[in-house]
Amino acid sequence: MAGTRALLVGAGTLGAYTARALLAWGVRKITFVDNGRVSFSNPARQPLYDFADSLDGGKPKAAAAAESMRRIFPNIDSQGVQLSIPMPGHSVSPVEIDATKSAVEKLEELVIDHDVVFLLTDSRESRWLPTMLGALHRKIVVCVALGFDSFVAMRHGVYPCDSDIDDEASQGKMLGCYFCNDVVAPTDSLTDRTLDQQCTVTRPGLAPIASGMAVELLATVVQHPLGGYAPVPLDGAGSDSSSDDGVFGSPEHQIRGYLSGFRQHAIVGRASGLCTACSPSVVSSYRKHGFEFLLRAFNNVLVSENAPHTPVSVEEGAANVPAGYSYLETLTGLAALHRQTDAIIDDIEWSDDEEGGLGGSGGDSDSDDFEAS
Repeated sequence: MAGTRALLVGAGTLGAYTARALLAWGVRKITFVDNGRVSFSNPARQPLYDFADSLDGGKPKAAAAAESMRRIFPNIDSQGVQLSIPMPGHSVSPVEIDATKSAVEKLEELVIDHDVVFLLTDSRESRWLPTMLGALHRKIVVCVALGFDSFVAMRHGVYPCDSDIDDEASQGKMLGCYFCNDVVAPTDSLTDRTLDQQCTVTRPGLAPIASGMAVELLATVVQHPLGGYAPVPLDGAGSDSSSDDGVFGSPEHQIRGYLSGFRQHAIVGRASGLCTACSPSVVSSYRKHGFEFLLRAFNNVLVSENAPHTPVSVEEGAANVPAGYSYLETLTGLAALHRQTDAIIDDIEWSDDEEGGLGGSGGDSDSDDFEAS
């Protein structure tokens, strides 16, 4: 654990608590990535900052967090990187292309240079690029997200080293990532929203609980002989499920907690072949097409399902491109899935007859009617 190099994407409340827990575990290489500055509201919630950090417009968060870590423990190697993460749905203008490309290259360099990537940002779309890069470079990725009184701490699946990323069969055996259960692609969730809508308002005790759970999940992964490939516990058997378990047993996939009723559940979700972040169609597209692929995702370029890497005009694509679907949804097949689902729903004959239900002819309907089991 002490030799683990941790990259923290996000230096806010989750980032601060995660860093302190990692430090307590003996981790001595922690790098922060953030593009914000310390505001007056931060020190009360984020334990790496104090009031002086918010003066004169606020210090850059990443640098201030790293400086605070060095004050707490001078022997730590902690650095801060001021970086704005490019995101799907946030268009990149021609004058921004060079800066965006440099940001992507820097983030990928950081992912390669670290062993674990923590996703601790406050928007869904900002987690997309580090998720995809983590999958490409087979890194341990731990994601933490908060609701008002609920949280999720999860580890992403890792592509097997003995298979190619283009192998959909191998990806199907993996644990899912943060985006695998989504049926829509990440998009701009920040524009035209007020500050309280952009920020997750949570109960104060939630962030330290979720961050601590994420770090303990990492510790369980690191202490397992299979590392990031460690299987989940079988049937809730925990540390007694296998003789091959690590010191702390087999790590869970997802831990979901709720302060309402003080409940907690461990669940498992497999990787989706239609995932907009970790599926072979996405990861291999970046590997083959590089920044040009990302630019299409950022700008939501219109493409045909038959040729997803060839941009088309609105007129050319009108007949072939599903209206209302993003580039990533078209590329991965989510757009096709949506259309198939809509077609099935359209074919269902709904009945107003309370006894008949679906099908419209009551309990004595023909075999074409649906039967509930």
